[in-house]
Amino acid sequence: MASNLWTDLEALQRLARTERAARVPGGRLPRPDSPIRDPFPAFPSRPGMELHALDLTERLASGDYGDFFFLSDTTLALVLADVSGKGVPAAVLRGVTRSVIRFLAPSTHSPGETLARANRILCGARLGSMFVTLYLGWYEVSSGKLSYANAGHPVPYRLSPDGKVATMGEVTGPILGILEEREYATRECRLEIGDRLVLLTDGITEARNPQGDFFGGPHLAGALASHGALGLADFCAALATRVRAFQGGRPQDDATILALRRTA
Repeated sequence: MASNLWTDLEALQRLARTERAARVPGGRLPRPDSPIRDPFPAFPSRPGMELHALDLTERLASGDYGDFFFLSDTTLALVLADVSGKGVPAAVLRGVTRSVIRFLAPSTHSPGETLARANRILCGARLGSMFVTLYLGWYEVSSGKLSYANAGHPVPYRLSPDGKVATMGEVTGPILGILEEREYATRECRLEIGDRLVLLTDGITEARNPQGDFFGGPHLAGALASHGALGLADFCAALATRVRAFQGGRPQDDATILALRRTA
């Protein structure tokens, strides 16, 4: 995996130079023949949890990504990230960030340490104006404890079985890839049985209707509460449908939804 990681970083450095060159008059990026996207890994099956994700891609290449993998038999890593920019440069940085997080997480002691080390690597790649917002959570399936670090990403929501909706957690550090030697705090919270953790990219929270209103805030809270009785797959699909309807069928950005439910 290490060899793949460093190959990806070398490719990213070349692509970042290409992306900057594309801003010069006469410069342009090649048009890709196929999407540069990795499918979600298989949804894990464990007693005590359910997981589902939905990726709404509006372009051939996207910078949004969600990921999940087990750090141990009982601890699940949850990742939701959004790369700045559009098209091929964002898609490649997306792939590199995914490789970096998967490479570092098993050898670090906390989500905050993982993000601090990832930030140093991305800053070393000299991304120019490109950056990444990223939420990383370590979820203990048996206890419901969630340790997390948040690099400038939208704060997730908790949806309780009685329909109550509230934000869960806070931003614990700056975006990745811009400022070197930054620290990322690790915070803890807990999901009770029946609670849902809903992670979103800003393609959901900053979706606008034709009048210019944002979907985030009361619109989003109402959508989460109204679909809380659905299974996770239907829940994610219903939320996506609400967002698209709110935008009048004219989506402005890619969006990703990642939902986790603690079960008995």
